[in-house]
Amino acid sequence: MAPLNGVEYVKFVVGTFIACKNKNFVDKGRSTRYLFWRDFVFLTNISEQNRKVHLMKRLAIFAAALLALTALASESFGFQPTISLQYGGETVALQAASTANADGTTDWSFVTPDGKLAVCVNLKKEPGYPAYRMTSRVKNLSTTEETDVVSNLRVFASEFSLPSADSSVTLNTLLGSECKPQDFEPVEFVVNAGEEKVLEIRSGRSSSELCPYVEANVDARNGWFFAIGWTGNWRAGFKNADGKLTVELGMARTNFKLLPGESLLQPSILFFERTDMTRREFKTVVHRYMRDFNTPRKADGSICEPIVAITAGGGNKTPQMMIDVLNYGLKNDIPFDVFWVDAGWYGEPHEAEPYSNCGPLWWRYVGQWIVNTTTHPTGDLLPIANAVHDAGKRFLLWFEPERIHGETPLAQQEPFNKQYGMCYYGNPESLAYMQETIYGIIEKHHIDVYRQDFNMEPTGAWTAIENDEGPDRVGVAEAKHVEGLYKFLDDMRAKFPGLEQENCASGGRRIDIEMVKRAHSYCRSDYYIGPKPGDTCFNLGQDNTLNLTPYLPFQGGETNCVANFDDYGFMSVASSGTVFTPTDLDGGIVKREFTPEETAWHKKMMGWAYRLKAYYMGDFYQLTDETRAVDDCWCAWSCDRPDEKDGFVVAFRRAENDEPTQTFELPAIDPSAKYEVEYYDGTVKTVDGAELANLTVTLENPRSFFLIVYKKI
Repeated sequence: MAPLNGVEYVKFVVGTFIACKNKNFVDKGRSTRYLFWRDFVFLTNISEQNRKVHLMKRLAIFAAALLALTALASESFGFQPTISLQYGGETVALQAASTANADGTTDWSFVTPDGKLAVCVNLKKEPGYPAYRMTSRVKNLSTTEETDVVSNLRVFASEFSLPSADSSVTLNTLLGSECKPQDFEPVEFVVNAGEEKVLEIRSGRSSSELCPYVEANVDARNGWFFAIGWTGNWRAGFKNADGKLTVELGMARTNFKLLPGESLLQPSILFFERTDMTRREFKTVVHRYMRDFNTPRKADGSICEPIVAITAGGGNKTPQMMIDVLNYGLKNDIPFDVFWVDAGWYGEPHEAEPYSNCGPLWWRYVGQWIVNTTTHPTGDLLPIANAVHDAGKRFLLWFEPERIHGETPLAQQEPFNKQYGMCYYGNPESLAYMQETIYGIIEKHHIDVYRQDFNMEPTGAWTAIENDEGPDRVGVAEAKHVEGLYKFLDDMRAKFPGLEQENCASGGRRIDIEMVKRAHSYCRSDYYIGPKPGDTCFNLGQDNTLNLTPYLPFQGGETNCVANFDDYGFMSVASSGTVFTPTDLDGGIVKREFTPEETAWHKKMMGWAYRLKAYYMGDFYQLTDETRAVDDCWCAWSCDRPDEKDGFVVAFRRAENDEPTQTFELPAIDPSAKYEVEYYDGTVKTVDGAELANLTVTLENPRSFFLIVYKKI
């Protein structure tokens, strides 16, 4: 066995470093393990004297390699924030200063020459990841004078070196949620040398047109990733010039003066460097970060787990109807942990049609947060809330506090009559009113999961409020409302530490990192509501879980588009969380009794949904590239819990695909071990790790799926 030469030994050290840096020991460690084994065998088969000589050589090479790696780490991970803005219509030089904090973060300030305006940035290097996170705020340092006009403010404006002046950059992101079969499917833009591409949201909801998660890739294994934390309008500019990629991120609309002492929150930014990893490998790293550092936590610090819910649909159902739905789940041992009451329970006394999901008038009374006593004679929802809690389940209730319908009494009162259909959280009086109102309902009913919806595009309202304030205030109302939204949600959690929050906005139109860290999302798209043509809903469900889970670890599938006995449809829309509405199955429970066969099927499918949600607490692996709204592909992913040494694999062959066999590489599997594997049909086998690590799946029939659960023996 030959000894390692210098080049091989440096490769061993560097390979080990990259493996550790990327937290990807399975893939990056293979070549380094071989080199280590070779060197070990060589050293154990030579004389002691020669062994000392070779060990001294290795120490010298190791020291040199460490110096090189230190330089590499400094070059790759060293980051100094820069911003871009115009002040008084001109580009000005900003005075930058920084202060290191005891918590490991760094505070930066960028001050205009007149000493009035400061952009303040808090920068954090994320330990264990090639990533930084930054939060920012713009302030008027003067207590007596306005600032000049601030425009085109980009709180992140950095350059990244490209391999050459001719290099192109590929931007990869996802479409947003617009109640279409294409929601959250991948989209790609190529930025050639000398070109610029701007991505932005103008509707006021952060993931409506596009998702605020963008990869800038220079080749198949290297690039950068940017996530924008702003629950409003954002802008992302990518300019490729002179061998550098200039990235500018911030609000889409800024042209304002700040009043004396005034300050405005600005978008938070998360960015990663991707080094020597495929996009699929990288998505697993991003998912791991999002799960561990950007998802809601319980009062004890543990991660809030996804939910599996049964719902009667909206609050237009009578108390007895709701209790009947609850009892259907309880008496038939259907697994669930949350009982869900959606829109339609509020408003002045009125007749509410009780059989459709939320009734035809749910929108009419938004803003009037009193219980509809015609449907709920007790004037509250305690009959169902108490029944849920007595059964040991959690109670979820729907709200939409940021919108006020024009025909409600509140819309006619000060200050709401000047907020253009919103409850404008930039107004302290409006925010305080809504906090007192909603928090009171939460407290009275001991609500466990607060569900928030937002069914309007707020840009028009923000613009009108800004115009009312006077000239040069573009972006101010938006920034104040977004900050008020975060305060509304954070104060709620502080007041009710055991409460969990769920985020909806006409589906998944507000899925940015600031909302993701506060709330799960169990209605990714409103397209799921009701039956749809062909398999469009089911392709959408697969696409959403595969494409979106790296950024949104805990999300939900609504099954009211699934017909009874359609296992393929149910498993397609089920995700880390699942919401089951039995009343949408031909009026089940409220209009007719389910047959024993239907009930057995409900129990089986909900059993699988409840069982699989635990594995989503582990690592997530895309086994196919991101999928689209098409019928001719395979779609597959797996989840693995390293601590439990178990996981699952699911693969779908769509209706028009003509390839019955696919092989999937499972990165988390130990090829040298054995695994107990349970198949969807109940068969249990012992399988060699080498076979499982390169799993061959054959589905003879189109529109079918493969599902296994495995555990290392």
